[in-house]
Amino acid sequence: MSSKVTKAELSEFKKNKDAVKEFSNGEITVFWKAELCIHSANCLIGLPEVFNSKKKPWVNVHASNSKEIMKIVDTCPSRALTYLKSNKFVTSKPRATAKMKSKFARVQILKNGPALITGNFIVRDAKKKKIKIEGEVAAICRCGGSKKKPFCDGSHLRIGFTD
Repeated sequence: MSSKVTKAELSEFKKNKDAVKEFSNGEITVFWKAELCIHSANCLIGLPEVFNSKKKPWVNVHASNSKEIMKIVDTCPSRALTYLKSNKFVTSKPRATAKMKSKFARVQILKNGPALITGNFIVRDAKKKKIKIEGEVAAICRCGGSKKKPFCDGSHLRIGFTD
């Protein structure tokens, strides 16, 4: 799954500058929306020289090459991390055919964390009304502590949820 920023997201980022942090190295800009972060730690584990929560700022896009950073950002299940390539940075030839969306939903239970839903799915509330999903992944709370139910807000870390 690609975490490349869409035009709609970029427009929203420009309107909501306080909610989004930007980190750029001239080739790519990495965006971080803290409110979406479910603390899966894929970034911290995958590229600790770039993503280090013990440093300020916690993202150092100069510590690795842009291709590696994009590869790790693409593993962010919540799309709290996304990126935008600069016009002067080309990584590969454009795809000849569009990638087909999956016919099925996939659910992955994260150890001591949320359930991640990807693929073709719809989330509905108790009154069967559709809930808008940001991006292509939904992180569903399993600990019961989220203030954004049914979605995860990272409360599982604060309350010590284990499974």
